[in-house]
Formats: sequence, C-alpha cells, structure tokens
Amino acid sequence: MRSGFVELDALVIGAGPGGMTAALYLKRLNRRVVVLDSGCSRALLIPLSRNHPAFPEGIAGAELFRRMRKQLRNLDIEIVAEAVSQVRRSANSGFIVEFAGRSMMAENVVLATGVEDTLPPIDQANDLTRSGHLRFCPICDGYEIAGRPVVIIGATEHAASEARFLGSFTNKITIATLGERMNVTEATMARLVDVGVAIRCEKLIHCSRRENGAVDLVMEASATLEGVVLYSALGIRPRSQLAEQLGADLEDEMRIRVDAHQATRVPGLYAVGDVVTGLNQLGVSMAHGEIAAIAIHNRLRRMEESRHSAPGRR
Repeated sequence: MRSGFVELDALVIGAGPGGMTAALYLKRLNRRVVVLDSGCSRALLIPLSRNHPAFPEGIAGAELFRRMRKQLRNLDIEIVAEAVSQVRRSANSGFIVEFAGRSMMAENVVLATGVEDTLPPIDQANDLTRSGHLRFCPICDGYEIAGRPVVIIGATEHAASEARFLGSFTNKITIATLGERMNVTEATMARLVDVGVAIRCEKLIHCSRRENGAVDLVMEASATLEGVVLYSALGIRPRSQLAEQLGADLEDEMRIRVDAHQATRVPGLYAVGDVVTGLNQLGVSMAHGEIAAIAIHNRLRRMEESRHSAPGRR
C-alpha cells in the first residue's frame, strides 16, 4: 500500500486505545482496514494506569500501546505513521482520505482523534505528566492520593467541580488560579467554602518534583505549597475538526455527537474515544471501538446484501 489509490472497508484515523480496538475488531471480521497514526494520543503520557482491569500491578500507557500495536501487527494491519491532511466525501459513497501525498478510499471512517489537554504554564509540563507529577484525571488516580494535600490549577467551574470530586480522597484541597480571577458563581464559591477548599490566587514561580509523585509549588509573595499532589483543571481541546468539516454534529464542548452505535449523522462516519462525549477512560474508549467496528461490519453487510439483490444480479 505504498502508492496508488487504495480502497478499504474502513480507515481508522488515530491509534489510541479506541482506534486500535476498532481496527482489531474490523480485521477479525475480515474487513480491509488501515490505521493512520499521528502519534499524538495523550494515553501515551500515562505513567501508570492502576484502574485498568486485568493489570493488578498497573500498566503504563506506552506499554499498553506496545502490546496493542503488536496485536495489530500479528494480524497484518497496516499502521501508517502520518497525519491526515484532508478527508472528503467521494462522488458515489465513502470517503477519500489524503495524507503525505497519498490517498485512500474507504467506505467508512472511524475518527479516534482524541483530545488535547490544556497544559498549565509550568516548565516541562509534558515531562511532569509522564513522570506522574502533573495529573489530569481524578477518576484514574485519585485513590493514590491517600489523604495527601492536593492543589488543582484552574479558576473556573470545572476546577471547582474537580475540587469537590477530590473530596472523596482528601480533605486538604487548594485551588490555585495562578494569577487568574476565580470565575465561578456565588453558589459554587459558597460550596467550596463549606467543604474547606482553599483558594490561592498568586502566580506560580517554580514547580519542583518530589518523591511519590508529589511537587513543591513556589508561589509569588506567599508560602510554598510543599509535598502536594498536583492536578490541572484547565480543560481540553477536542480534535474534532475533521468531523466538523464533513458535516457531523458537535456538542457544546466541541466533542463529536454520536448515536448508540458510535455513528455520526454522516453515513459511514463513526467516532470513538475521548473525542466523543462521555467518560474519558481507557476501557470506555476500547468499548467504543468495539461498538463502532460491529456497526461498520453490519453496515457493510447490508450494503453487500443490497447489491446482490439488485435487479440484474440474480
């Protein structure tokens, strides 16, 4: 598949857990599938996931990817390390996907493009994420807090919601706005005060790592926050541009709207994983991929049956 115009049953854009699962299922349904991978899955930054079933010692995002990619290679699924430049509807049916001077025609497309976390203004924020010193998912790792003090970076209702959620794991919670004004309703502020959440509005001078995933935060003109577990609650940016260009509906937060089968309103266009509204968890993304793959297989089967029953084909 190095040149020419390749025709596929499905093309998966994005090689995160959801995209690779969709490709795995499609191939095992004897469908022609290729995966395009720009290498931007945020799951690669997971230092150790301890709540993903079947891994009692936890598993790093990079190791999970290595295992899943090996599973795809064992099935001879081609993974192309390129970013998509354009997707458009073909004249008849399906889609034309362009990347790196190549084109592929696919009857169905699975968007597994994910989201991008808005990083706080901290030096080497990605490295801090990989080492587990900067966190984004209280559902994933709140259990490991074990009563230690927590600092949440943010100044919005989202940060306030994270603070209330983290109250299940510790009663020592601070919201650090890093110089921003706290932008929440009076009712939200009252609830934060009631549960003992502190608000710090100073700018951050320096963040240094400590053992066990904790950090020290040197704040401007105030005491250092020592030995805290650091979370960011600055939001996400869904990579939903391709879906929007193709005419799919988006939710208010720019995630892709899908039905119970992961299908968008555009025939043949599916979306899975974090780019879809829902719980951002590895297992959920994988389930999306399974559901989308079965839906695509059944759609193709109906199309094949329709062609075989058309006049002149009997």
